[in-house]
Amino acid sequence: MRKIFLLLLTIWFSSHLKGQQNNTLFLMHDLPQANIVNPAVAIDCKLFIGIPGVGSTHVNGYSTAFSHNDLLVPANGDSLRYELNGALNKFGNNEMVATQTHLSLLSVGYKTGRNYFTFGLNEKVHSHTILNKNAALLVHGGNSQFEGRNIKMNGTRPNAMHYREYALGMARQIDERVRIGFRVKLLFGKANIYTKSIDMSLYTDPITFNTFVSGSGNAYTSLPVDVLIAPDGTLDRMDWQENITARNYLMNTKNMGIGTDFGFIYQLNEKTTLSGSLLDIGFINWKNDAYRLSVNGSMDITAQAIEDGLSNLGDVTDSLKNVFMPQIENQSYLSPLVPALYLGLSRRANEWLNVGAVFHSEVYRNRIHPSLTFSGNAVLTRNIYGSVSYTLQNGELNNLGAGIGAKFGILHLHAISDNVPAFFDLGSAQSVNLRFGVSLLFGCGREKKKKISDDNGIRALPCFTDPYKSKAGRQRKKRR
Repeated sequence: MRKIFLLLLTIWFSSHLKGQQNNTLFLMHDLPQANIVNPAVAIDCKLFIGIPGVGSTHVNGYSTAFSHNDLLVPANGDSLRYELNGALNKFGNNEMVATQTHLSLLSVGYKTGRNYFTFGLNEKVHSHTILNKNAALLVHGGNSQFEGRNIKMNGTRPNAMHYREYALGMARQIDERVRIGFRVKLLFGKANIYTKSIDMSLYTDPITFNTFVSGSGNAYTSLPVDVLIAPDGTLDRMDWQENITARNYLMNTKNMGIGTDFGFIYQLNEKTTLSGSLLDIGFINWKNDAYRLSVNGSMDITAQAIEDGLSNLGDVTDSLKNVFMPQIENQSYLSPLVPALYLGLSRRANEWLNVGAVFHSEVYRNRIHPSLTFSGNAVLTRNIYGSVSYTLQNGELNNLGAGIGAKFGILHLHAISDNVPAFFDLGSAQSVNLRFGVSLLFGCGREKKKKISDDNGIRALPCFTDPYKSKAGRQRKKRR
């Protein structure tokens, strides 16, 4: 009975955990890239250089409700067609589809004494789109299913952002147990769509079938577009700027922002380590080609159709466009970064294996998107170390992850994913992510090699006190 209860609890818990990325990496403290998700991590090397452009590339995508196969069904022959029923059956009130792409253009780490300094130049593209179930039902099945009800379609909003990040960080070992780290980031925005909450409602009278629709909301954009504003202040049209070049776009420095990261590692005892980080606390101030679009209107669609003639749906559509055509004005604005929290607990099982758990959560628009990962980190050979993980999230129980780091001379390779099975069936996966890259390491493990000949400078997690030395000390005391 106890096992059944634990299984049911696990299934329920996993259905309430939504977001996932870099969870496996978080406890792989031997990798230089672990500093990305915890600025307190400092590797046992004098110098680290990520090869420009390929130092570390991260791609991630997830949906909190459905997979691609839920949207596609077989049609005639070998063709497929989109069908929303499968996806809608998995919808809550609001669901999110998110993507992240991070490209490391340059990364450097330098260790001196108790301090470890890092610098990173990164290109980042994020998107977070919230979908409202009632809005999707309306698009899919029309308004007859809502007769006699005043339905709300609040919350639907697309958001996307591209920015460049210049990051300067420092990790310091305070004493044998505690290490802390922080990172300050100067940001330059390239493009942005930032939508605040859109409130929409629809009512269809069950007797007269008159349909009333109302809506209000605000959206902000900073894009390389030319905007034409009508005399009444509404949006006339947007066109991509013809004279903009890739260089002009990528070197734009008019949209500045700032971000900060914080992290810690605390060794509770010789075997147990607690670590955590809070990332991406900050914002970008968008000034270049920045516009505010606002909508506030209502309409009796049926009455308008009768007035214009039931056969002339084009006029009704035009009326809807006129009522809900956004007012637009040139206006700078702030958009926040998406904060992320990591908490990890690890325990040394033996000289070559650590086991642990990681809680990760993104905070997006006052909504938490958490995940929970269990992992084992081990020394596989002299210069190869790896990790296997299992993540509870998105109501799925097959999120098996793996990570590997391999050192060949000064060359270091890494590849990590939180959901390896997804690559064998991309259509059924609700989350897919991968981090990979190549870097150079110099002056690694010198102090450890002096103390411990068989350790080879590789541990699944850092030990700030020497368990081998402590063990030898206890043995000497026993002899006395």
